[in-house]
Amino acid sequence: MRPGNTFVKYTIILLVLSYAFIFYGLGDYSLKEPDEGRYAEIPREMVASGDLTVPRLNDVRYFEKPPLLYWAVAVSYKVFGVSEWSFRFPNALSAFLCVMCLFFFCRRWTDEGAAFLASLALLSSFGFFGMARIVTTDMVLTFWLFLALLCFYEHYRKKGGAFVYGFYGAMALATLTKGPVAPVLLCGTILVFLLTERNISFVRHMKPLSGLALYLAIAAPWFVIISVREKEFFDFFFVDQHFLRFITTKHDRGGPLFYFVPVLLGGMVPWSIFIPRAVAATWRRPECRFFLLWSALVFVFFSVSGSKLPPYILPVFPALSIPLGILFHERRGSRFRRHWEIVVYGLGMAVLAFSCLLYFNNDFMTYIADISMDATSITLDLRYFSLWISLTSATCLVLFFFRTFREPKRLFVVLFLFSLSTIVAIMAHSGVIDRINTAKKLALAASGLKARPDIVVNYSGLDLTIPFYLKQPVVIASYKGELAMGAKYEDAREIFMEEEEFFRLLGSDRKVLFITKSKRIDNLEKRFPGRIKTHVCQNDRCLLSNY
Repeated sequence: MRPGNTFVKYTIILLVLSYAFIFYGLGDYSLKEPDEGRYAEIPREMVASGDLTVPRLNDVRYFEKPPLLYWAVAVSYKVFGVSEWSFRFPNALSAFLCVMCLFFFCRRWTDEGAAFLASLALLSSFGFFGMARIVTTDMVLTFWLFLALLCFYEHYRKKGGAFVYGFYGAMALATLTKGPVAPVLLCGTILVFLLTERNISFVRHMKPLSGLALYLAIAAPWFVIISVREKEFFDFFFVDQHFLRFITTKHDRGGPLFYFVPVLLGGMVPWSIFIPRAVAATWRRPECRFFLLWSALVFVFFSVSGSKLPPYILPVFPALSIPLGILFHERRGSRFRRHWEIVVYGLGMAVLAFSCLLYFNNDFMTYIADISMDATSITLDLRYFSLWISLTSATCLVLFFFRTFREPKRLFVVLFLFSLSTIVAIMAHSGVIDRINTAKKLALAASGLKARPDIVVNYSGLDLTIPFYLKQPVVIASYKGELAMGAKYEDAREIFMEEEEFFRLLGSDRKVLFITKSKRIDNLEKRFPGRIKTHVCQNDRCLLSNY
């Protein structure tokens, strides 16, 4: 097949698979607590108020993140209307662009087939798939960081051209997505790479003056405007949310030094076991060495950080997909000398093959019942999903016994089809997923009440999907959480109340509709006998009223 035809074929396949993995059914499940509720509500309030400068959550100032994701979602709301689909579209688009940019850039440096396999490996990694469909700032950040890396390496290869400005522009947009961590990681990686290449003088070819001017022109205006407008911003954003978050555990997001080892291995399933072999096979290639250095720096940076969350190392996934794609492409006509990866996968597939038997284990079902009030019913509704995974895993296990399926070419196909099969099963159970970790049912029940309340209260917690589905802020009683900084402002006082004030409100003649944890109901019923009415419960949260 001619090269042009191969490129068209690969592009069409990636477009079709991207739709299946990333875009299909994007609006078929509810927003998930807490991240999706937060990142959906802030742009909804931006659109409603017309203020695109100061992010507000539940009508309270919220300065933890820069605004680029909020702006992207706000544009999506204006174009497509406010919905789960329009909220998730910018995030999914970022994931799609990661896949396509990987293919289009990588094919310039290596074989087109290797670029195609790298894109498939990224697209089918379970962690990347999950983060493409559950919104945080990390997927948008990953795209801009990856684009900056691609632009830098293309400029390094050609030692000139406009790609250097693509690097500075993408770095600026990454900064507007999550802050100064972007230039720290990017510039640190480039410095280490140039040192390993013994080419530190290349910095002169990076057009530092014009590039810095472009970076500041894009990234600086919002930070300057909000710092002038909101006096609390600079100290809270730069000192508390970045410096102190990195060097301390004050945000209760700590973890051991090896925290991201299982995150990386689990997130890059079904390809993670081949990472060591890919590193060893491709380290001498400059393009792979650059992206491997990036992966190592990101991994180490967040491992030593005092704040750890699984999505933090998502920017590693596109970079590691490149050596994986090259490994499988270059070894397609031969065999791996040692098959230790097959042994590991065989053991993993064997465990999954028998996982459906857990439904017959009383201790397991008792453990599930203790998780939440809906956990047992959700687990039972996933029994066919579990059976499908067991059958698929058993099939893969049987195939591994045949020598021909241990060859890299066929092995890649088997693992990709395993991933695709799992994702199809997940899509088929979107109705079950819709019930997990959300308060949508409570919000819809509140909206459907005939007797309208005088006030809606979130008691002793903040369920961030509630304001989005109600399309209005709620009063928060006996809780501040991540809104503690914004609660200091005078105009936020009406949003918060102390517990005693809430109890006085429940005992008054005002109609109070409120959401709280189910474990608090007994105490409330004893305190207000005959007055507390439970309307509906979901995920250990209940909608109640005093009327």
